Amino acid sequence: MDSELEERLRAAFRDKLRLLQAELHAARGRTVAARGRAGPLPCTRVLLKRREVAEVERELQNRREEFQQRMQRLAQRRQQLARRERQHRDAVLRFDSFLK
Repeated sequence: MDSELEERLRAAFRDKLRLLQAELHAARGRTVAARGRAGPLPCTRVLLKRREVAEVERELQNRREEFQQRMQRLAQRRQQLARRERQHRDAVLRFDSFLK
């Protein structure tokens, strides 16, 4: 389950990175005219990457919390099932003793 989640997050990160690169490429013409450079400053790229990493980490944390909630619900359902199985077993035993 974790590998599936990690793969989805990697794919989302790659997609965001591609979009960011496309935006930077589209903005490159404006940047060249304004700054006389081929792209944004390195500090700007670092800030953009930090923001992107923070977004991915938030998404990962949200998914982890959702996973924990699902596991808790599953544990509750298993407890309910075990309780019902005990009740049915007790009912069968009582019925069996009634028949004897």
